[in-house]
Amino acid sequence: MDAKLKHLEFIQSVIARMAQNSFLFKGWAITLAAALTGFGAADSKHALLAIALFTTVMFWGLDGYYLWLERRFINLYDRVARTSEDQVDFSMKIDKSKAVRTWARTCWRPHLCAFYGAIVVVEVVGIFIIQKGD
Repeated sequence: MDAKLKHLEFIQSVIARMAQNSFLFKGWAITLAAALTGFGAADSKHALLAIALFTTVMFWGLDGYYLWLERRFINLYDRVARTSEDQVDFSMKIDKSKAVRTWARTCWRPHLCAFYGAIVVVEVVGIFIIQKGD
């Protein structure tokens, strides 16, 4: 039973790292978006707002990717938990079938859409407000 528990601990530590990365992406996304949008709005610079929009979309995709990975490792955890002690092989291979499609669907999870969508809306509104003021 020790081998199985150790394998599950390995997988759990990967899942925790994925969750930590997701948290960091959100923090960096909001920080960069606020800074670039603030500087872009203050100086009427469309380029800074466009960069802010691009970085937000980039972080959205990365966050979705790490959430996708986290889900794959949760599936691996469940598989290992169901296997018998004598079949534990310490494999960390995850199921990557239909990776792009399932990653794209993961990016559209409600909590990611709400968080990153709100940032994108603020940035797009900022771009239109600056264009109207020019």
